[in-house]
Amino acid sequence: MERLEGRVAVVTGAGSGIGLAVSEAFVAEGMRVVLADLDGDAVRAHADRLATAGGQVHALAVDVRDPDAVERAGEAAVERFGGLHVAVNNAGIVNRGNSWELSLEEWHRVLDVNLWGVIHGVRAFVPRILATGEEGHVVNTASMAAVNIIPKLGPYTVAKHGLLGLSDVLRAELAALGAPVGVSVVMPGAIKTGMNPYGTVTAEQVAANVVDAIRRDRAYVFTDDHSADEVATRLQAIVRARDDVIA
Repeated sequence: MERLEGRVAVVTGAGSGIGLAVSEAFVAEGMRVVLADLDGDAVRAHADRLATAGGQVHALAVDVRDPDAVERAGEAAVERFGGLHVAVNNAGIVNRGNSWELSLEEWHRVLDVNLWGVIHGVRAFVPRILATGEEGHVVNTASMAAVNIIPKLGPYTVAKHGLLGLSDVLRAELAALGAPVGVSVVMPGAIKTGMNPYGTVTAEQVAANVVDAIRRDRAYVFTDDHSADEVATRLQAIVRARDDVIA
């Protein structure tokens, strides 16, 4: 998807961090963007700033746990800008604790946003992207937790592993249709955001990788070299485990 100028995008979790940086990068490319976030005040303030600078944007308060709210975000893109080409399912939260000690409420809190929120996005946005009959792209923001294991992040890790699988399935389904729609799963490492002030990679670096992934149809989008050895060791161990099969 070489040409981004004039394309329409929806970005969830656009009120801060990676979602905001991606939205700003899209506007810089001449895209028209629906910025969606649970924090309506924050996303409206950012949209006002971008519009003042000449961007074509629309802000919407959206709780991605609510499928109807996510549907409204897709509708807003079509109604205001005439269609939808790019969806960035980015909204996410995190909690910590041993898997057996976290309450069911704590498990649901993360899974409902980080996994179900993306499922709602896929169901709301993909049909509208296909309806254009033009090139499109879906970006799902996962994490290194999609391919690595971090103790005390059970719900987060489960959700991000789920996004890796969902992205792969969605890519295969779209390919089977012959649809010109790519799918990327983004796996940042320690990103410096409001959720993680100790990170070393900026949200702007992630956004640059997202733009490049859309242009070059990168299926798996790493943004840095964090935990590279740990990931390689784990994936190699999984492959080698086939040697232990008892026939």
